[in-house]
Amino acid sequence: MFYACSIVLAFCSIVYELLLGQSLSAFLGNTVLRYSVTIGLYLLSLGIGTTLAERSKVRERPVIALARVELILTLVGGGCVAVLFLVSFLGLPKIVFSLFAHFLVLFIGVLTGYELPLLLEAKARSGKQSDNALIGFNYVGAFAGTIAFAFVFYPWLGLLTSAFIAGILNSIIGMILALSWLQENGQKPKEGWLVFGGHLVMATVLVFCVTRNTQILEWLLGMYLGA
Repeated sequence: MFYACSIVLAFCSIVYELLLGQSLSAFLGNTVLRYSVTIGLYLLSLGIGTTLAERSKVRERPVIALARVELILTLVGGGCVAVLFLVSFLGLPKIVFSLFAHFLVLFIGVLTGYELPLLLEAKARSGKQSDNALIGFNYVGAFAGTIAFAFVFYPWLGLLTSAFIAGILNSIIGMILALSWLQENGQKPKEGWLVFGGHLVMATVLVFCVTRNTQILEWLLGMYLGA
């Protein structure tokens, strides 16, 4: 389970960042600059998130903590493209829009930085020796995300639908983590069920958005062009 989670979570996170980089290119131009800054900020925020995870108390309950992190990532990552359209509709100066978009890059990166330390801790506490293979699978997931974005998501599905699908994958892992925690902590099920329910709601909403992606995109484009 841990290796699969590592692959999927890394896959989703890099897809979110590539979606933001491409969206910034579309809204502000200068593709090389947008991708360079996006990837640079992503790597910086990964380090920040990893450091924070090492120093915080979330590692005391790594599985449910990771499920909570994925709930936030599902919300922010799955809706990142739609949010950028909505922010652009406000007619804010380009610098404000750019700062907001790069804040999303940093925020997603910091949360992603929490993932690997929590996975390593959860694997160690499960009685299975933590090993570098988990880190290796994380890199495999990130590589798969870049390939999927370049050859499937962007050319065939578009930015909006790709964000929804990545969010769904993120939410599925979150539900698996919440159920895993419930199996081990049956005496205190409330928190686990709340997190599971949050992921279930998010996954349902995102699946609905995928089925209505054309209408949602037309509505967002209408607002953007109108602004």
